[in-house]
Amino acid sequence: MIQRDSDLLKNILLFSHALRDRKLPVTINNVVDVLRGIPLIDLQRKEDFHCLLKSTFVSRKEEMEPFDELFEAFWSIEEERKPSRVKPSEKMLHTVQEQEENSSSGYERKEFLSREDDAPGGKETSLEKKEVLAYSPDETLSEKDFARLRVEELKTIREAILQLARKVSTTLSRRWKRGNGGDQIDFRRSMRRSIKYGGEMIELRMRKPKPRPLRLVLICDVSGSMDIYSRFFLLFMFGLQNYYPHCETFTFSTRLNHVSPLLRRRTFEEALRLISKKVLDWAGGTNIGLSLHQFHLRHSELLRRNRTLLLIFSDGWDRGDTRLLDSEMRYIKGQVRGVIWLNPLMGSRNYQPLCKGMSTALPYLDRFMPYHNLSSLKDLAHLISRRGGFPS
Repeated sequence: MIQRDSDLLKNILLFSHALRDRKLPVTINNVVDVLRGIPLIDLQRKEDFHCLLKSTFVSRKEEMEPFDELFEAFWSIEEERKPSRVKPSEKMLHTVQEQEENSSSGYERKEFLSREDDAPGGKETSLEKKEVLAYSPDETLSEKDFARLRVEELKTIREAILQLARKVSTTLSRRWKRGNGGDQIDFRRSMRRSIKYGGEMIELRMRKPKPRPLRLVLICDVSGSMDIYSRFFLLFMFGLQNYYPHCETFTFSTRLNHVSPLLRRRTFEEALRLISKKVLDWAGGTNIGLSLHQFHLRHSELLRRNRTLLLIFSDGWDRGDTRLLDSEMRYIKGQVRGVIWLNPLMGSRNYQPLCKGMSTALPYLDRFMPYHNLSSLKDLAHLISRRGGFPS
């Protein structure tokens, strides 16, 4: 049993946060769809309310059981009180969107009460308090530069980065997309549409296969000037590599290293230890042009014009030949769907890409973005999730 707020709209938001904590990919659009469906059902019938939430929040078979368990825990109360009927207005929907966006950048804390099994000897059922945390850290922590994090904040940031990587992977791994010309029934959208007709599935919504999956190639600068920030990008690479099969990862300083096998099926600490042993020039100098040339010679089969998204994480400080860097960037640009360059120095208001490596690469980039705090990583995750950030 769960102690809830008296406001139905707030409870739906709290319930969506609890689902996220159970690793269900619930979005703000799902919450808005639930609110729009409420006037179309009888809220005094628990099964109707359950059907509305389940058809909106659940998209995979493996999500059904945790959803049902949390639904019973969250919405069942001793007095058997039912949610009061409410018809959300457009203003309410807009308010909910704002609340959701604000709460997604901070912890939403709510006391959960659950029944324990009767203990031997006839002891009565007792209640214990539980705390459920929302998806991401508070706004201050999201904006805090990685280089200024305290030790006690690292665990929170680490969990948030891995969860973002998992969310991106889930989005990119979907094999179907909406499409009226498809030949596969989209049961989730069809069930949601059926609410309009009292639960009768009259209008079918279809879906069709997505194009071949997007391939991600991530190249991380582990030179001395990047040491603090590279560990956070390696953590994001670690998450993607373990959750998304179409991903290849590399590190470089003065030479290129393929580290995908070292990131798979092990803890991040173990993976980081193995990478530091393999990368002999860790925290050394930087030769971006030579490293990209080695990528060109050894791994050019990974590049596909319509399928590959290349991410380079570096501050652009380069001791190598800028002519080689220019030619390699020109080659890569012509072989991939898009090139994103992530630079931690962009977190500074006064930053300008004046160093020779960065100014040489800049004309060949599709996106030039910061990567210095959790907020900048969220922007990157959104860009990648939105059809790979670039049109086909």
